Amino acid sequence: MYADWASLEAEIQCDTANESVLHKFPAQVGKEVAATVVRHIAKGLSIASDNSEPSKLKSDKEVKWTMEVLCFGLSLPLSEMETIKECVSVYCDWMTACLATPKSCVPQPIRDDPNPYIQDMIHHLLNLFVPRKGSGVDYVRRQAVLCHRVMRTIETIAMESPALLRETWEVLLKFLLAANDSLLSPPSEKDDIGDHLCERVLSVLFTIWLLACHKCFPSPSLWKTFRNMCVNWRHHEALITQWHKVNHALTYHLLKFMNGPDFPELHLIDEEAQLIPMGMTDDCIAQCWFRFLHMIQNPVDLCHPEIIGKTPKFMLNFMPTDSTPDSTQHECLLKLPLIFLKAMKGLSVMVNAFLGSPQNHKCEDHAALLQSQGSNRPASVPSTPPGQRKGPRPMSVFTGPLSSKGAGKSNSTVTTPKSAVPPVVNLGSHMFYEARTSLAPSRPRCNSVLHLFGAWLYDAALARVKLQNCHRDMPEKSPSNRRSSSFTDARQSSVSLDYHMDQVPAVDNTYEAGRAEALGTLCRIFSAHKTGEAILPKYYARFYIAMYYGLQIGDDRISGQVLSSILFNSCDILRVDLDGVQILLPHILDALQLVLCDLPVKAAKSVDTNYVIDFKNVELQRACISILLSTLCLPLHFKDLKIRDIVSSSKSEVQLITFMSLKKKIVQLIYQALKISTDATNTQMLLGGLMLEIQDMAMCEAAEQVTLQPHDSSNDSENNQVFAEASQTSVASSSSELSAKEPPYHRLHHPSQDIDSAYGLFGEAVALVCHRLMSTWKTDLTTALAAMEILAGLAKVVVNPPNLLMCKRTVKWICEFIVFQCSRPAPSHSKDLHSMIVAAFKCLTLWLVEHSRLLYDKECLHNVLEVVELGISGSKSQNRASDPPKFKGDKEQKPASTRVKDAAEALLTCIIQHVGAFPPPCGPESLFSLLDEKSLLKYSKGSGLPEQGSPFRYYVLENSIIVGLLEQPLGNVEDLLPTVTALIRGPFGRHAWTMQLRHTPRSKKKNSSSHLLDPGRPLPMENVGTHHNIKHRYFPESVDKIPLTNADKSIPTLESLVTDNQRTELNKLKGFIEKQMSMETNVEQRSKQEIQTMKFPNPDTECKQPRVTQEFQTARMFLSHYGFLSLEALKAINSTSLPPALVTLDTTNSGLFTDLEILDSVTPRDSDTVHVFYVKSGQRTCVDILANVASRTSVQSQFLEFLHSLGWPVDIKRHAGWTGHISTSWKITEQEEYSEDDYQAGTGGSIYDGRKQVLYWADVSSEVAFVVPSTETFTRMAANTGEKSPHLGQSRTADLRLNMGDQSHPKPLTLSLEQGKPRTDKESPGSPHDAPRLRRLGRQPALTMGPDTKVFVVWLENFEDYENFPTGEMLPLTSTGLEQFTNLSSSSVKSSPEKDVFIIYIHALKNGLFRILMQDQPCRSMAIPLVDGMVVSRRTMGTMVRQTAINICRRKRLDSESYQPPHVRRKLKIKEIVEKYQLKMSEPDFYTSLFHDVPK
Repeated sequence: MYADWASLEAEIQCDTANESVLHKFPAQVGKEVAATVVRHIAKGLSIASDNSEPSKLKSDKEVKWTMEVLCFGLSLPLSEMETIKECVSVYCDWMTACLATPKSCVPQPIRDDPNPYIQDMIHHLLNLFVPRKGSGVDYVRRQAVLCHRVMRTIETIAMESPALLRETWEVLLKFLLAANDSLLSPPSEKDDIGDHLCERVLSVLFTIWLLACHKCFPSPSLWKTFRNMCVNWRHHEALITQWHKVNHALTYHLLKFMNGPDFPELHLIDEEAQLIPMGMTDDCIAQCWFRFLHMIQNPVDLCHPEIIGKTPKFMLNFMPTDSTPDSTQHECLLKLPLIFLKAMKGLSVMVNAFLGSPQNHKCEDHAALLQSQGSNRPASVPSTPPGQRKGPRPMSVFTGPLSSKGAGKSNSTVTTPKSAVPPVVNLGSHMFYEARTSLAPSRPRCNSVLHLFGAWLYDAALARVKLQNCHRDMPEKSPSNRRSSSFTDARQSSVSLDYHMDQVPAVDNTYEAGRAEALGTLCRIFSAHKTGEAILPKYYARFYIAMYYGLQIGDDRISGQVLSSILFNSCDILRVDLDGVQILLPHILDALQLVLCDLPVKAAKSVDTNYVIDFKNVELQRACISILLSTLCLPLHFKDLKIRDIVSSSKSEVQLITFMSLKKKIVQLIYQALKISTDATNTQMLLGGLMLEIQDMAMCEAAEQVTLQPHDSSNDSENNQVFAEASQTSVASSSSELSAKEPPYHRLHHPSQDIDSAYGLFGEAVALVCHRLMSTWKTDLTTALAAMEILAGLAKVVVNPPNLLMCKRTVKWICEFIVFQCSRPAPSHSKDLHSMIVAAFKCLTLWLVEHSRLLYDKECLHNVLEVVELGISGSKSQNRASDPPKFKGDKEQKPASTRVKDAAEALLTCIIQHVGAFPPPCGPESLFSLLDEKSLLKYSKGSGLPEQGSPFRYYVLENSIIVGLLEQPLGNVEDLLPTVTALIRGPFGRHAWTMQLRHTPRSKKKNSSSHLLDPGRPLPMENVGTHHNIKHRYFPESVDKIPLTNADKSIPTLESLVTDNQRTELNKLKGFIEKQMSMETNVEQRSKQEIQTMKFPNPDTECKQPRVTQEFQTARMFLSHYGFLSLEALKAINSTSLPPALVTLDTTNSGLFTDLEILDSVTPRDSDTVHVFYVKSGQRTCVDILANVASRTSVQSQFLEFLHSLGWPVDIKRHAGWTGHISTSWKITEQEEYSEDDYQAGTGGSIYDGRKQVLYWADVSSEVAFVVPSTETFTRMAANTGEKSPHLGQSRTADLRLNMGDQSHPKPLTLSLEQGKPRTDKESPGSPHDAPRLRRLGRQPALTMGPDTKVFVVWLENFEDYENFPTGEMLPLTSTGLEQFTNLSSSSVKSSPEKDVFIIYIHALKNGLFRILMQDQPCRSMAIPLVDGMVVSRRTMGTMVRQTAINICRRKRLDSESYQPPHVRRKLKIKEIVEKYQLKMSEPDFYTSLFHDVPK
């Protein structure tokens, strides 16, 4: 840079302008003359100051003679301190001649032309700064005070004088250079003048030099002289500090005019901000920045005492001793490691400033850091006068993920005994890690930054390192050829070697702190790689070589601070598309294993506390985990691709390893790290990584159709018998009796260490998570929730063969977790505790649904029902198997909380309704029947819906179930049997049942009418056999042979009692009897004759079957047969406001049907919406982003594949589930025939914008709609702007607040039984161009919905565009219709909507994997499995994104105070319907109404 210019160094050093004529005389003569003259002049100064008298020196000759005397006086020994002081006072007053208002004591010739005299004075004052050897400490301090005064005067003149000429500026700058050189070039000694003035003279030099650049730019010769002299001062820490301050201040202004006001600013301390003169031009700032940057030449020389200690003046003034025979062993050089570190930190700050990293910290001085680490070395006392002493000003340093904290003063020095070892700065416990360091989108390219700083950083990264032979092919450079400019030598050889490399060990850790800083800075530069950016191959090569040596973990090569710095700053190194970065993967994994596994295990077995790395540092562990998360999918993605060893060359044997060979190591890393992790955030990150690894392995094996059998054959037999129907496991052995003896985590099976397969890793992972959940995480909310999320995710992982035994154990562990949490003492019960229990119940639900065979095991079923009972009632029926069971009626209901009770009820209902029966026949879109009143009446026999009332009878059972009974049979019912159709609406959905009272099974082909036909009389038989005429007797014949006794004769006969007078009447009676007998005989004979002549059978007497009844009071029969119809059920409970157990609803009130419609709109599952966007490179506006999905050619092919992995396409009008907006959800409109013209093929996802189709996914507990907003969405929003809310007007909102009860024309659901199957085209159809206006709002939920969580998934072509994503503009396009209900239910002031949006950014890497960025997700409560910075594979991305979105929404619902589960909302709505529409009737009226017909 200054090669063509001559240095003025020799001229300055040989300058004689500071010599007086008195120097020609003996010293005693000069001293007497000076003392006499100066004393008189000083006295005159004091008199003049008092009386304002002018100076007596009138001519130029007089003034110059006096100045000769003053020049000699300034060179007197310090013993003549008074004379020296008076000389300084005279010159300080005379130098005010160049100011606007000079003092009156200034001689007139100086006033008339101050510049020549000022130049001479400056030359003379140099004598004051010459060190006086052999002077006492007190004299040196007094000399320093005088020097400070001169410095202040010179600063004042330079800043305020309007009359300084260029010659004067040059003299002034030469004076400052000479003063600094005389003080700072020799080796620094304690309490010498250089020690006292070092910081001050450097500060004045740099300040005035910058001022000169503004007022009178120095010549190139002066710049070259300044640069050459700085090389001699580099053993002073203050030089590097001052160099940093100037560089930081200039960098601040440079970036301001180069990158504009939007670029992140470099934060300066007050002293730095005042260095740059006001009004300095941009061109001048740029020139100064570059020149000052290279002022100390190569800062890497600071790690070489053989260079610093071999400067001419250093060696000239060095005094050899027995302990320090060589100048390179001088005591002052012991601070070189600290100076080297500060130099690297200064470069680091500038690199961060160019990259746009936020400057959040100011690193304290490292001298104080050393003191805080236990150093007892005393700091020297500054000699600045107390009134003028400046406070401590720490060096402004920010290193992104790596920074240091300490305290100290910038003007303090650290001294070390001569025999001491050079201090090594340990930064292990002072590092600070941020999960993601944001960078400015407009930052320069990596090549540009490396052109400026690369050569220095590369050299520093390998400082004092002995290179491998393959890296030492180039000849070593001599000291004379060492680079001094990073910029000019940036494109030179690939590797720069250190001196005397054969004389040092493999690695010299004396300077490892500075080396660590340099390597960390390089990592940050390469981590700032932009999408599609090209970096020179030589930069890649040098970086990878430096990383290779920094990642060494061998005992003879490891450098703890370097390794820590790499791990802190390399979090993104594997996920920014660096060419060939995979070559570092084996070495990175070795370093991760050392920090995450080896050292913690070693520390657990040893009491030794001295480790090269502070592996217990939570931030360091988090950085390692972040790197590990970017390696999980590499083995299965690249498989057998080979990785070349970085130390191999053409002369050595090539060592190759494959990615697949690293698979086991990666799996063991994350498994072992999770086993010993103690930090909550780190644990959650590891759990997410473990889930990704299992999912990736399982899906990869499924794609390759690989079936891996477990190694232990005993497990096979055990698995086969676990779910036998005739399980021999007794309930007693599965109760809590075992739990009381032995905790579950002590009963874990011995790890098989078979984690190479999905089967083995699944079992080990589940066991580990459950073990740590019960032993460590059970009291930590965030970690417990993360564990439940990982277990819920594992429940859905398809492993072949199924690990049935582990599934059973998992269910048992979850049950025991719930029991433990519910059994904790009352003071421990809180919202967080109950949130853990609720999450556990939801997790248990998923396991039972996904593995329905678990409930065939008696022990498992008992455990599950036991915790359900515990959750609902608050206690178990049997605490031990030997205890007598306590019945439900005898227990006091004391659940842990209402939330816990609701969760337990939901689990019980799921067991009864869905386990083994999910998905239902109508598909996973709906958990309850699609039939409603209108669709049933459409197909029923009889008339349709009447104008008044309804053919349905509505009853409410137990204040929780609404039963709508339709007594008309449906059209498909042919049997004339008592038939009733029941629409049952309960807390968990709507179900339709048709019941018949049958006397024969349906299995017989004959219908019921065949049993009601007349079978007919049997035909008479002509041969009836022989007819015997027998006269029947009342008594046997032997009775007549028995003689009568007196007793028999005691009753007289009629003849003996009849007198003669009565004989006539007796005869008459006998005559009547004979006539009657004769008449009856005739009648009998005629009757027989008529019968013989009559036809058979007699139609008048023949039995006939009754007419078949076609009218049944089936509602009465239903209530009676099911036991609901009783007098007790009709009576209200005394002393309570609860209605009776059986209540009739008023069907004449039209509001009933509206409320039933609202009740049906409350789905029994949680409904979430995820909006997906595609951002092309450089896009920032909403319209541009939405237009991308219009065509397949506008998006990447992986994007469409990703969309279809999120869910399956559904047609809005044919879909019974959630559609992303409440106006079209949970209903099927009338069948519409779609033509092929309605769909546009080849879209980029716009078809799923919610107008005709969305992507849908559902399980038993939640349903998700994935919506891809398009330009049509924006058009609809723009059309509705300014109108009343397109979704919900104010009047509609008021109606909803009143539970939507006042509608004159209710519109029931329209659900058809004859719907066609959804369209299943291979290609996604497109959206029509003419978008219809938004459909009028249909049904709305009536109760508190909880938080309306916004989740965005943004696909980025250019990763840096995440900073510019217009979240605020997108929010109006993502309305779901639920916002107003969530706002109505929230009494608190709602925060900024943008802060409530969770965004998952996805960026496709060049290697085929995908980088994940999570925004606005608190680190302490992150939802997994996706973690910020994770790199996922193509096959797992859809599943991972979907699970994360669902877990985010679940976390928000758990945190919400206003959220109510769906079944609770349905239950409350049913109670509200009962209160509004209950018919209060007496028992007689109720029974009477049962026999009255309803309109048909």
